[in-house]
Amino acid sequence: MSGHGETKLIVANGSLRTADIPQRVEVARAAGFDGIGLHVRDYARLRADGWTDAGLRSLLRDNGFDLVEIETALGWDDSPELRDADGRQREEWAFQLADAVGARHVTAVGAMTGTLRDTATEGFAALCDRAAEHGLLVALEPQACSAVADLDAAVAIVRGAGRPNGGLNLDVWHRTRGGWPPTELSALAPEEIVVVQLDDGPMTPVTDDYLEECTRYRSAPGEGEFDLTGFVNAVYATGTQAPISIEVLSDELDQLPPAQVAERLAAGTRRVLDAAKVS
Repeated sequence: MSGHGETKLIVANGSLRTADIPQRVEVARAAGFDGIGLHVRDYARLRADGWTDAGLRSLLRDNGFDLVEIETALGWDDSPELRDADGRQREEWAFQLADAVGARHVTAVGAMTGTLRDTATEGFAALCDRAAEHGLLVALEPQACSAVADLDAAVAIVRGAGRPNGGLNLDVWHRTRGGWPPTELSALAPEEIVVVQLDDGPMTPVTDDYLEECTRYRSAPGEGEFDLTGFVNAVYATGTQAPISIEVLSDELDQLPPAQVAERLAAGTRRVLDAAKVS
């Protein structure tokens, strides 16, 4: 389904959150996507339900499909002595999953409480070093509900860390809500962009709770009010070939059959990329 040039299109973990893993692979592949994302919590549930790494490898291989994206690394921005058990466990699962089936990148998010840590740049560099041992890129995602709240902060961390496998996850949701100007996006170096996330939504927030809104009220690409064409053009004007992850967390879409959701996401994404005319 690659929509422009060789750009790969993947379905993020939250876009098909009501489907089990075999169904998720089936419907995403049928809709024409190139791969899927998986959250470490879902990987842990699979293991608890009796799935083996060999079984997961077979599922992907038999369908000619890839696991591209792993979510989510937390706690990396604390000093080593303060990193909690949850953060360490998430990272362990992420690396185990990457070793088991291969993956391209893991997404990292700043602490969900408090302000930007003084240890963030050092912590991101260390996370990148650990991830490199498992063949992973690390995509830092700025979002207003985290300590890494905006693009400027994320760019400073990535550049300060200076790791070849470290870069950015650019989500149009956080770009729109955060008001990042197109000039900030187009000024990025292509190698600084690890992955681009597409979704859509209303320009006026549904609720004042940022986290609730972005995990319940997103829309399929092209079905909301965001300037997706401008976003895509600004990002890909950098020359990046980063894959696009379609991340639509939606209570409304959760009520529909997963196959219908996958087709709707695919169709909307095709229209956006056709309008953007990015080669």
